[in-house]
Amino acid sequence: MTEEHYLDNAATTRVLPEAVRLIDQILSEDYGNPSSLHRKGHEAEKYIRHARTQIADVLKCDPKSVYFTSCATESSNTVIRGVSQRRIHQGKHILTTQGEHSATAECLKMLFSQGFEIETLACDASGKVLLEDLRQKIRPDTILVTALQVNNETGCIQPVEEMAKIIRSQNSQCLFHVDATQSFAKYPLFPERWGVNFISASAHKINGPKGIGLLYIRRGLTLPSLIVGGGQESHFRSGTENVPYIAAFGLAAEMMWKEREEILSKMQSLKTELYQSLTSALDGIHLNGPSLEEGAAHILNLRIEGVRSEVLLHSLEDYGVYISSGSACSSNNPSEKSPSLHALGLTPAQMDESVRISFGRYSTREDVEAFVKAMKLTVPMLRRFRRK
Repeated sequence: MTEEHYLDNAATTRVLPEAVRLIDQILSEDYGNPSSLHRKGHEAEKYIRHARTQIADVLKCDPKSVYFTSCATESSNTVIRGVSQRRIHQGKHILTTQGEHSATAECLKMLFSQGFEIETLACDASGKVLLEDLRQKIRPDTILVTALQVNNETGCIQPVEEMAKIIRSQNSQCLFHVDATQSFAKYPLFPERWGVNFISASAHKINGPKGIGLLYIRRGLTLPSLIVGGGQESHFRSGTENVPYIAAFGLAAEMMWKEREEILSKMQSLKTELYQSLTSALDGIHLNGPSLEEGAAHILNLRIEGVRSEVLLHSLEDYGVYISSGSACSSNNPSEKSPSLHALGLTPAQMDESVRISFGRYSTREDVEAFVKAMKLTVPMLRRFRRK
């Protein structure tokens, strides 16, 4: 059996053994319903309280501001749709960044069809928002600014703290939502200190399980409840809580935040080694997005000249190497094929040659070496085949 080398950690991560054991314990022993009034119910409710505190410790916020959802997509949809309903009397103008995740982009498309004005902020050559453009585009009728903290394709890190200051100074009534799916517990994000109103994130990007997310709502703000019923999550999101996954999320968040400096340093080192080794071994390798030092430590986007990304991806599978295509959508519209790469000025053909390599806490030098070795074997062959 071929040894596996998983370099697609921006898509999802392997769950921590500690989290697996915690999930198993709750499923098999502490399985009470947290709404029940007996002892087992109280035990289950304690897990939720503890996880809420663990996540609040990462965000440096009030635990009562943390709500659990099924994923970051649900959280982002809840914010964007909720703000549009609650603030429509103040205006219908929304600002966003280039290269937003589809969870945000598709929601904004829906609002556009309903008459909202969606405006995109300009960015520099690396994909970073131009702060002066933000300052100029905020209007009295701007009700929301929504932005990724770390771009899921290129690893570009947005200046969230500076953006929050500008939003507050230009329109104190405008709300700010940050999609922290790729950054939560890896990079600082302190909503109460910085002035961020909403945060979305998922557990499975930080070695927690899939199917559980968080939504931070700044104290004093309210959003419409999309799910009503039993009144769970302080009457915001009804339905019996997913106690095992909530507990595992809290544990994963605590561990990632505690170990982040060591993990980020290792990932940065692996990213640099991979890029330097690959560019030394092959020509026609181009970096998409921010420099190695400026981008997120765990994400590297490369254009492999003369090789289609989907073909390369499946060729690498034969060597047990797993990465991601930089342009999964087959649309001929460059702004839809990959908004992140389109913002960098890449053509549709160049987007088709782009791949994402992403690292995690379990990534190793052996993974990097296996990737480079496989690339040296496959890329020259695929380039010859494409020329024909």
